[in-house]
Amino acid sequence: MKFENSSYYSTTDSKKVTLAIGDLYLLDFFCIAEFNEGVHIGIEECEDITIALVDHYGENLKIGFISNRVTSFSIDLRQWVKFNAYYDFIVATAIVFYDDLNFDIATIEKHLSHSSTKRCRTLDQSIEWMRNLKEFKDIYA
Repeated sequence: MKFENSSYYSTTDSKKVTLAIGDLYLLDFFCIAEFNEGVHIGIEECEDITIALVDHYGENLKIGFISNRVTSFSIDLRQWVKFNAYYDFIVATAIVFYDDLNFDIATIEKHLSHSSTKRCRTLDQSIEWMRNLKEFKDIYA
């Protein structure tokens, strides 16, 4: 389910940022990414995402990142992991998968990640998990 079709969209303050690779929905302490069908996420795309996040949250951001996998796209996992480790602004990641292939990819990402990572079957599950994380209760208490 796309974020705009969820019950959270109409009840939560969010800002939509459209990039060449897809949409980012920026909420209070996490963002939801919905990438376009067939795009490839490499180092340049990671930089575009980071610029959009810093523009919204500021340079000292510490946020959660929900990857809502409503389409099929590719990602250079090595670059993504290096990028996240270098900038260290993603406190937790939720990956919403809708098929077995994306579950397998999410499992690999979970093993490579240095931050809290959860595989979720629904967007609702990912949002609730993000809202209840201890990491954000400490930061935004």
